[in-house]
Amino acid sequence: MKVTLVSNMCTWTKELSTSYIINDNMLLDVPQGSFKTLYCDYDLKKIKYILITHFHSDHFADLHLVIEILKNNNIKNVVILAPKGCKERLYNIFKTFEVSYLINYVEENVTFLECENGKSYKIGDYKIKAYKMVHASLDAYGFIIEQNCVKVGFSGDSCMCNSLHKIIKHCGNIFIDSASTSENLKHLSAGEVKALAEEYKDVNFYPVHLSYNSQKLADELGLNKTHPKQEFVF
Repeated sequence: MKVTLVSNMCTWTKELSTSYIINDNMLLDVPQGSFKTLYCDYDLKKIKYILITHFHSDHFADLHLVIEILKNNNIKNVVILAPKGCKERLYNIFKTFEVSYLINYVEENVTFLECENGKSYKIGDYKIKAYKMVHASLDAYGFIIEQNCVKVGFSGDSCMCNSLHKIIKHCGNIFIDSASTSENLKHLSAGEVKALAEEYKDVNFYPVHLSYNSQKLADELGLNKTHPKQEFVF
């Protein structure tokens, strides 16, 4: 499985917020401002599957622009896996930004699947299991994506919770929220990620959703470094 880290930072930096492309055909999260990089540096015509962890703007806001590229290239049988209400939210964005003509394309070519905690989904040749995370009071999810017996975890935005441990226990590699420098109910701190790495020594932890302060702390703690446009092959 190839995972391309489109970016690895959070909103409060000058870099793009975290998103991923898996095997060139799956897009995980579509942050505000990410479309220009996605359009210029990647082949969006290959995208068939889209995963959304939750509906904050730094995970969802540019989805309508990706949909327009798929429409313009007549891409059919697209699947979007997201928390409940994604279709309604997307249509509201279409109306707000005066692109309601996209509705017909979506109705004819896009299937929406709603995340449920602990549920597995067969999408193309992927098996995806969704886990409800703790990110304040939001309906937020992390995922295990499996292909050819390789499992990779994605925490999405989360603080420490049981679901996070479940993802880690079943993966050899995880891209993990490391936005904070102290414990809180929204995001993991780099220190907490370091403690998890010491607890699960057989798992590779890749810090993402970084702030400048948490990135510095992650470096000081000796965590793996991640970079925009970095490719991982598992």
